[in-house]
Amino acid sequence: MNAEADEFEVHNLATRTSKVNVTCANSFVDFPSFFVAYNEKHVFEIDNANANINCFFRWTGVIHKFQIYDVERDQCVTCIWNLKADGPCFQDQLRGGEKCYPWDS
Repeated sequence: MNAEADEFEVHNLATRTSKVNVTCANSFVDFPSFFVAYNEKHVFEIDNANANINCFFRWTGVIHKFQIYDVERDQCVTCIWNLKADGPCFQDQLRGGEKCYPWDS
C-alpha cells in the first residue's frame, strides 16, 4: 500500500538564470502556481492524495510537463523533487536514493 502524499517539495536545480514557474493540477483542483529560484525550494500541500498530479515547468525558453505525483508509482508522505534540466528526480525517502525521470514533454 502506498503512503499517501500530503506535501510536496520542489527544488530548482534546473536553471541558474531564471526562476522556474510551476503550475500543477489534479482532477479535483488547480493548485496556485509558484516560482522557484535556483537552489531554492517551494513546499505545497494537498488535501486529496487519491489523484495524480500533473505539472508544467517553465523557465526562459523552456516548457516541460511531468506527472509529479502518480498514485501507483510514488510512495511518500513528503514528496521531494529536484528539478534538473534533463528531467525531475524523486528523492525516495522510503527506499533510499534518487530516481530520475525524463520530462513527459
